Amino acid sequence: MRGEGPVGRGLGRRTQTNESGRCATLLPLLASLPQPLALIEVGASAGLCLYPDRYRYRYRYDDGAAFGPADGPVTLTCRTSGPVPLPERLPEVVWRAGIDLNPLDVGDADDTRWLESLVWPEQTDRADRLRNAVRIARAEPPHLVRGDLDETVRELVSQAPPGATPVVFHSAVLFYLPTEARGAFTETMRTLPVHWISNEAPGVLRSVAARLPRPAPRDRTVFALALDEQPLAFTGPHGRSLDWF
Repeated sequence: MRGEGPVGRGLGRRTQTNESGRCATLLPLLASLPQPLALIEVGASAGLCLYPDRYRYRYRYDDGAAFGPADGPVTLTCRTSGPVPLPERLPEVVWRAGIDLNPLDVGDADDTRWLESLVWPEQTDRADRLRNAVRIARAEPPHLVRGDLDETVRELVSQAPPGATPVVFHSAVLFYLPTEARGAFTETMRTLPVHWISNEAPGVLRSVAARLPRPAPRDRTVFALALDEQPLAFTGPHGRSLDWF
């Protein structure tokens, strides 16, 4: 997923922060949908958010019980408020694919070094989490397709295996599109037989912004998490908080 900062061509590359921590805010929705799932990530970067079933989770920080693979290298922590529908089990993912203008290869040393360089220097915990998430992805490399999101998403949805629930999701991606392109993508999503999870800045999707039950907080940056254009929570940009409506 494209992350913080402007999209530019510094040294011939685009900013493509891939924050696996966002899976902690996506998980309650993914676990609530009919199983098994076929995941399709828009703006996937290296595809590290395509593995919500491989990470361990701890909610509410202090008293929250952890669940997920006990021997896994990645544990995601997330502070919660409100009636969050915390799942009792991880989602069952049977197929995972992603779209990006410039997909990154977890098996390529230069690509992984680029991802590491996009983590702020003082955030050693994020850097460690990134390296461990890359290890998980390397064991089962994701199917990533180079292409424009609006043109390619239909193709990937058509490839989802029968019997699986197709879920298209994205975080911090549509902000980089012109308003007209966001509108076109919205219309595309409305015509596809999928569930659509968006996790974007509150004003990025007009249909989501119009349905927010309260204004976004002004003292911190948040995203608006929505399922099929219905906003359900404010989330922290790196997945550290989940404030359910």
